[in-house]
Amino acid sequence: MLLLLVILKSYFYKMVSTQFQERLQHFQQKSKALKVCSTQYAWGRSFFFVACTVAVVMAADADSEITLLSFLTVFISGFTLLLRKHQAVKKALKFNEQLVQINREELNRLAGNYNDFDPGNEFTAPCHPYHIDLNIFGKHSVFQLINRSATRFGRQLLAKWLSHPADKATVLKRQAAVKALAPLIDFRQEMQAQGRAAAGEKTETAPLLDWMKEPCAVYKNKIYTVASALLPLCTTATILMACFGLIATGIPMIFVAVNIIVLTTLSQRAKDLYQKTGSSNQLLKAFETQIELIEITDFKDEYLRALKSRFVHDQMKASRVIRKLQYILDNFHNRQNLIYHVFNLLFILDLYWILRAEKWKENIKTDIVPWFETIGEWECLSSMAAFHFAKPEYAFAEISDRLFTVQGKGVGHPLLKDENRVSNTFDFSGKGGICLITGSNMSGKSTFLRTVGVNAVLGLMGAPVCAAYFTLSCLRVFTSMRTEDDLKKSVSSFYAELKRLKQLLGAIDSKTPVLFMIDEILKGTNSEDRHKGAIALIRQLNQQHAFGFVSTHDMSLGNITNELKGVKNYSFNSVIAGDEITFDYTLTEGICKSLNATKLMQKMGVEIID
Repeated sequence: MLLLLVILKSYFYKMVSTQFQERLQHFQQKSKALKVCSTQYAWGRSFFFVACTVAVVMAADADSEITLLSFLTVFISGFTLLLRKHQAVKKALKFNEQLVQINREELNRLAGNYNDFDPGNEFTAPCHPYHIDLNIFGKHSVFQLINRSATRFGRQLLAKWLSHPADKATVLKRQAAVKALAPLIDFRQEMQAQGRAAAGEKTETAPLLDWMKEPCAVYKNKIYTVASALLPLCTTATILMACFGLIATGIPMIFVAVNIIVLTTLSQRAKDLYQKTGSSNQLLKAFETQIELIEITDFKDEYLRALKSRFVHDQMKASRVIRKLQYILDNFHNRQNLIYHVFNLLFILDLYWILRAEKWKENIKTDIVPWFETIGEWECLSSMAAFHFAKPEYAFAEISDRLFTVQGKGVGHPLLKDENRVSNTFDFSGKGGICLITGSNMSGKSTFLRTVGVNAVLGLMGAPVCAAYFTLSCLRVFTSMRTEDDLKKSVSSFYAELKRLKQLLGAIDSKTPVLFMIDEILKGTNSEDRHKGAIALIRQLNQQHAFGFVSTHDMSLGNITNELKGVKNYSFNSVIAGDEITFDYTLTEGICKSLNATKLMQKMGVEIID
């Protein structure tokens, strides 16, 4: 059985890595061709500009107005066309470069290299039941293993799913969606690349959302509405009439002065709109392209179809609605150009675009945040689907209706490389049950506890687990493993551990079972107090609405199984042959029968006197 698992892992690794390598080479070649094309357009634009400039100058010298006008028309039209073509090529190049990077990252994940990935450090909560002990965030973390989100909403929601277990119905719904998305590698990577290509490092949604919450003071003011319709018309009409000598030349200046007064009353609001939307327009482009991709893709999974249906407003697709706001903001942001301000004096453009923006906001403000959050949900599901695609040998957890259950076959830690991972099989259930794990130093006790904890977290968020088979009931995970002292607060490591254990006891209630993992119980005190305290804590936990694992070096604790029902002994052992210590990292029943502390100290140069 073990040999078969090794063969399957090797087969899946080669199959998946080959596919990512082929995609990497394909997009590299495509990017290379686009770079050549972009260079050609750049030279073509330069040549066209010089040629047309010479032609226009020659036409002007020839004093031929028709020829000059013809050359100007050709110049403007041709240069605009070349510019658009060049921009389209550069956009395609940026998109393909993102696809290159995405497939390179997938290969790095397969190799167990996560150093360059987003660690999600800001999501770490020091007092969280398991964040720190299970490496959920930070360097070489579960977040780095799974996250493929391109937006802040996706990152935040994935952090939330990793931090809070879902109920059975939600887990099953997510599992089905992940299985449906996993084969759609083009869709998943294109969605990720579109989000990355359009959204830059300085994009931020908070100012845009703040603007969304502000009242539409201009749009609801009838004076501004009337002024927007009449003043540009009056200004234009009086200028034309003055040109033909029908009215005095000073009359258009009166309307320009009125326009200036109107613009002055709007100056602060125009400044606020510019500042609050200036960094958001690229992000809107990311959302628009991602939503459009979802809209044109057909999904068979019911959950995915329900998510897709959210992108509708009054029978209009969300991508078109967001594109409309982009168009408004693109034009409004032209106010940084001098030409815009010239026309602004004549046609009060600030008022026109503010009115259109506030009208858009008034109609859409209740939808935009849910749309952004739905994109985050798509990114979370897509991240888990990419994880499933990269690790097809991983199973999905079965959610048992029998409380206080956790069992698995071939269970390993997903953050360990395949060649270094040792998988274990266990079956543990029962209210108040405790797996008492003894073992020698470096034998694998802590890694095993983290293995169970991480897979429980993955299973209860709907993601694949590193196991051939894994089942558990709905529960909450709590760990007490990496308790450290705090010099600033004068907290010793022993007191820190006591505070953590108090937090565990306070977290246990009668609603949802708690699966706890306590590593090296009461390790910060002397052996006698440690033994008495450990006995007392195990007895108390044995009576609680919880179950879990307790590791210790205190072999005598194993005798408590004769006293308490539901407490079982398991161990990790080592073999000493001459000067060498061998570990098999395999969980076995019973109390540990091998000790290695003395031998380890000898290997470190400590002289042991018998």
